[in-house]
Order: sequence, then structure tokens, then C-alpha cells
Amino acid sequence: MAHLQIERRRSPRREASGTVEVSFASPSGTVVVTARLLDTSATGFRIAHQAQDLEPGLEFRLKQAGEAVRAARVIWTQTLNGDCVSGCYFTGD
Repeated sequence: MAHLQIERRRSPRREASGTVEVSFASPSGTVVVTARLLDTSATGFRIAHQAQDLEPGLEFRLKQAGEAVRAARVIWTQTLNGDCVSGCYFTGD
């Protein structure tokens, strides 16, 4: 019997590419992580990176070349093919 997957996303995703910077505060200062943008929607995005610190609930600032910095939060992170992949949503400007 086939298993049906229910779509729970609120906004359609669009493929995306390019490099983004994720920055967040840590006890040792501001951490900046370079990540690869995988896809975006009106409410969030997915990124691939090598940072074990991007855990669910972490609030951070996202910066992409030529675009303003936006606030976001990690919803989930998993490891796929040697990369960490995180699903995130925008929390404000």
C-alpha cells in the first residue's frame, strides 16, 4: 500500500541558489556561518551548511548579497549526504 504524504507547507517553495550568511550570538561572541541556499518561500527557506550549532529554536540573522538582513529561526536540522540541512522561517525584518 502506498503511503500518502500530506503537504503541510503554507507557501509554495521555489528553488534557489547562492550563498548566504547566518549570524547569531554565542557565549564566545557572534558566530557567522556560510550556507548554501536550497529553496525559498514567502515564509521561510532551506539551507545546507556544516554548522552543528544551527539547532531548532535558534534565532539568527540571514544576509544574502544585495539583500537586506532578515531575522529568522531554525525549525529543524538534519544531516543529508554529509551536509547539515536546516528548514527555517522568517520572524521579521
